[in-house]
Amino acid sequence: MKAYNIVTIEREYASGGTEIGRLLSERLGIPSYGNEILEYLAKKVGVDPERLGQIEEGRASSFLYSLYLVAKAYRGEEVEISNIDELNVAEQLLIEEIGDRGKCILIGRASGWVLRERDDVLNIFITADKKFRKRRAVKEYGIDKDVSEAVVTQFDKRRAGFFKELTGLNWNEKGGYDMVLDSSKLGIETCAEIIADVVEKSRKG
Repeated sequence: MKAYNIVTIEREYASGGTEIGRLLSERLGIPSYGNEILEYLAKKVGVDPERLGQIEEGRASSFLYSLYLVAKAYRGEEVEISNIDELNVAEQLLIEEIGDRGKCILIGRASGWVLRERDDVLNIFITADKKFRKRRAVKEYGIDKDVSEAVVTQFDKRRAGFFKELTGLNWNEKGGYDMVLDSSKLGIETCAEIIADVVEKSRKG
């Protein structure tokens, strides 16, 4: 078995993926990065986090253009954070940098795809039935019950669109992950325990 040093988590909205990442971080004693990636990037490039968030909410555009910007960044040429393409590139470079630092958990932002050339990455997808997610959206995020289904659907579409534009792949294609866990059936804590067990056993092998 491979020794897994990095865990990436893609998740349906309100499925508990972020909380699973936090619990996993506590058990394994390694850092977890989700929104922190955007906040760290904002500090690094000297841009207000709110501005980066606004850019990120825009439509991800040409995949080929993103590749062009990656090449530009690697050549050491300046890449201004002014649109979604440049933000995607900067995030990819930052994710690679974080991965190079050592063991960690990366939540969202197609981190598994960004680190696809590494053989020490465990890619996870967290799913859950819509009733479970609607309840969590209301309880955990303060979403109005009357619009909870629309919000869940909207965020899922946004994540799927971002992933598709960036990678050319389907976000919820189960074959693209090492493990798919249903938090509505297993429970959030159990999902974290399952992932932790796999990681710990891989390191003992």
